Amino acid sequence: MYSKNEWGKLKKVVVGIADGAQVPEVDTSLRHINYADVKDELDIPTGKYPQIVIDEANEDLEKLSECLKGLGVKVMRPDSIDHNKKFSTPEWETTGWYTWCPRDLLLPLNNLMIETPSACRSRLFETRAYHDIYLEAVRDGVEWIAAPKPILPDETFQFEDIGGKPSLRNLEPIFDAPNCVRLGKDILFQISNTGNHLGMQWLKNTLEPRGYRIHAAEHIYSFAHMDSTIVPLAPGKVLLNSTRVNPDNCPKVFEKWDKIYFEDVNVNPATDSGPGSISPCSPYIGMNILSVDPTTVIVGDDQTNLIRVLEKQGFTVAPVKMRHAQTLSGGLHCTTLDLRRRGGLEDYT
Repeated sequence: MYSKNEWGKLKKVVVGIADGAQVPEVDTSLRHINYADVKDELDIPTGKYPQIVIDEANEDLEKLSECLKGLGVKVMRPDSIDHNKKFSTPEWETTGWYTWCPRDLLLPLNNLMIETPSACRSRLFETRAYHDIYLEAVRDGVEWIAAPKPILPDETFQFEDIGGKPSLRNLEPIFDAPNCVRLGKDILFQISNTGNHLGMQWLKNTLEPRGYRIHAAEHIYSFAHMDSTIVPLAPGKVLLNSTRVNPDNCPKVFEKWDKIYFEDVNVNPATDSGPGSISPCSPYIGMNILSVDPTTVIVGDDQTNLIRVLEKQGFTVAPVKMRHAQTLSGGLHCTTLDLRRRGGLEDYT
């Protein structure tokens, strides 16, 4: 398991599943992270996603798996687990969410895998679905570690002032894996609803002795993850969501990089009613794409504008269906987790 950046030749990957996906029981954690702009939590439909969504989402992931295998990538899948089971800590009780997004809770770095301390209570035990993958990785010599599990009391979150300000307070180390953009020796860490300064400090304490450099990304996008905002495609080339990133706030690590500013996504709509009708993610989930190597990217087949831009930039695009990216709040990068990519631990700045 060696994965040092977002674009090296992909050799081994996890592709998620939609089995049992649901919107968990709404609590302070879920509301502040995913629905901070919803005034009344009673307006958030909870429960299992419509069965047609589950079935079509699984069909799409199966086609994605076939596409990856055709490109020479070994594909692994998580176990199907019951997300409706209740679990608790001394402080709270909740249910699970899904295993649609393996990217969210596992951060691969060289021969290290980090289980990240999510702000979402319902995801506390989600990595159980990767138990067999974890055992194989350990047998293969991977150093698999976990950040301290956060307690997540109600005061962890605020929504008195969410106008461009994260709803996550800085009370204990918290971050999701996609708060981190992997650039070889440099890691860009996003401060947002899903990652705070103490989370970044824990990562610095853990990784800087190993030769990494951690850079804070603030005041760019405060809602959740970075992978529909800043998408490195190849050494020295990055796709940027121009609704959030501009020449004035673009992180300095990209100062010498070629920048592709883009915003013209084709909207992938959420379901009209029921669970998933209020999606935590924005329409820019269409920019959530997967690099297979420095010249090949997998993109939703409905993203015709983005495909045209990438092809003009010289990329080979493999289009696949992602009919429910908006409903399930996860695109192609979210629904995959690279376990092995070729390439050394380089300095790209």
